[in-house]
Amino acid sequence: MTFRPSAVACACLAFVILSFAAAAAQDVPDAAAQSATEGEAEPGKSADRAARQFTITLAGDTGYSPHMAPVNPRTSSKSGRSLTFEQAFAPISRDVNGELNFVNVETVITERNDLPRDTKGQGKPFNFRSHPNGFAHLVKNGVNLFSLANNHSMDFGEAGLRDSLRHATTLMKTGLKAHAGVGLNREEASRPKLVTANDAKVAFSAIGIVTNNLARHRAGNDKPGQIAYRFDEDFRHSVDRLKTEMKADYRALSIHYGVEGLVRADADQLSNWRREAKDGVDLIIGHHAHVVRGVEMTDNGALIFYGLGNFMHHGTADITGNHVCRSYGLFARVHVAEAADGTWRTRAVEAIPVTNVHISPRRYSSVEQSHFRVHALNYLGETLDNSASGARGMRFTPQADGSGLFCVEDATSDGGKIGALCKGWRPAPAIPASLRQTIAGSCAR
Repeated sequence: MTFRPSAVACACLAFVILSFAAAAAQDVPDAAAQSATEGEAEPGKSADRAARQFTITLAGDTGYSPHMAPVNPRTSSKSGRSLTFEQAFAPISRDVNGELNFVNVETVITERNDLPRDTKGQGKPFNFRSHPNGFAHLVKNGVNLFSLANNHSMDFGEAGLRDSLRHATTLMKTGLKAHAGVGLNREEASRPKLVTANDAKVAFSAIGIVTNNLARHRAGNDKPGQIAYRFDEDFRHSVDRLKTEMKADYRALSIHYGVEGLVRADADQLSNWRREAKDGVDLIIGHHAHVVRGVEMTDNGALIFYGLGNFMHHGTADITGNHVCRSYGLFARVHVAEAADGTWRTRAVEAIPVTNVHISPRRYSSVEQSHFRVHALNYLGETLDNSASGARGMRFTPQADGSGLFCVEDATSDGGKIGALCKGWRPAPAIPASLRQTIAGSCAR
């Protein structure tokens, strides 16, 4: 007997087939729609990635008032000129535009002129003090990260250190995000600070040299002072805390160290800083030598500034007439973004040579003179190339505004500020032959 489906059964089967076909059609886009969406991020992903970026600006040694000059609540005098805090900072203020903006505070912050100075075991010591109103003005204009760890933190002894801490803490109420490197005891002085920049959590710590390695200037368990870079136990303790003590997306370490006047980093500096950059520190911010040193990116994407030079330091000499390698300070913008794997990495760096750093920093009015310094910085970058460590000195491409720019290879894909900045970027050209000999002589040591 042959089975024949009924009319009702056929109708049911047809309905089922049509239902599956409709469902399949909903799951598979037509060719035009597939072509339009192929290779695009999920809706919202591009915008999210562009938003998950931050910029940190970096400036070097900063302080108002020359050696032993009385502090003044409104002005500072230098080289026969008297400037208000507003006048001194105004020419560079527009460049201080990151989510985080760093300076090294190379002075005691105090309103007092009666504090006894500490001669620091030196025959001709330099002692710097600055009125808190000067740093309040910087904070009001965006500066929000202070390193207090350097060889001038104890210029006026423990009383001066306590004043610096008191005023820096007060500035936390008006915009300062963090200060680091000194404290009322060893735990406080070595404590890393956690700040936010857009969606990123940034751990920040600071350490610096102590003049003549004086024990009285080092922080102890129950003694105010500074964490001292040249003591291995201090350095290890501070860096280990930065790496392990708090959950952070990006870790920045300020180090005040280096032989003054030398534009080349010494072997210990290269070895120690590269080691830490390989092992969890994303950004090392160097200063102290009062001259600019090279910039380096390690093969894991960490960034090292071996020396920013001066920024706005009224206690230092006028270097504008020096040979090219020793005639300027470096102001930098570091642009950081979150990668697809959730890590935050440096994606672009702007190098801005600044002049007049002994009183009122500003960009060079001549693009040509600014580019001359960018080429000098690139020359120092060449000296940092190291095949054994995988490190490469950074070379900056001269830009129309006089700055230098470096972008990692695929930074344009980041979108947002970084994508726009790096659009059309090309690697740095060779140093012009007409400048190389002059630069080589100036940057020899």
